[in-house]
Amino acid sequence: MRHIFAIGGIPGTGKTTLVKNALDNLAIDWEPAKPADLLDGVYSKSRNCYVFGKYAPWYDVEGYAQGTDKLSMAVQPKAIEFIAQTDASIIFEGDRLFTASLLETCLDLADTELHVMILESNDVEQRYKDRGSVQSDKFIRGRKTKYNNIAKNFLLWENIETHKHNTVEDTDSIVRYMEITL
Repeated sequence: MRHIFAIGGIPGTGKTTLVKNALDNLAIDWEPAKPADLLDGVYSKSRNCYVFGKYAPWYDVEGYAQGTDKLSMAVQPKAIEFIAQTDASIIFEGDRLFTASLLETCLDLADTELHVMILESNDVEQRYKDRGSVQSDKFIRGRKTKYNNIAKNFLLWENIETHKHNTVEDTDSIVRYMEITL
C-alpha cells in the first residue's frame, strides 16, 4: 500500500517547514527528480517516495517560498497523470497541488491511502511578520475559504486529518506519524 500525504493550510501554518523536516528525517538518500514535465521534486529509493516541489539543498531556492510554490501554475494535470501511473508514495504541500480535484482523483487510486493533512497554527500573523510576507488580506481570506471548502468536502471527509502545528514538538510529532505510516 502506498501513501499520499497532501499537506495544506493557510499561509504561515508551516507547510514548507514540515516538509523540510520530513526530508531531514524520513530518508538519507533523497535525489533530485523530474518525474514528469513541469513536476520537480526529490525521490528516495529506500522509501520509494517522491516529495514534489523544489527544496534546498537540491534546488537553488531559499526562504519560505520553496516547495510547490516554485512549480509552474500549470503543473496539476502533469502531477495527476504521474500520480495515477506510479506505485511510489508521495508527499506534497501547498496551493499548486492541494486542490479538491487532485485530492478526489487520489481517492480512486488502487492500493493507495490518502492523508489530507490540514495544518492549523495559532501564530500565523507573527509568522507573516517574521518572514516579511507581502500576501494581501484578500489572498489570505481566499486561502481560508479554499481550505474550509476542502475540509467540508463530503468525498474527502474520511481522509481529512487536522494537525495543530505551533511548536517544534508538533512538527516532530507529525513527521513521526508520517514515518510510521510510510
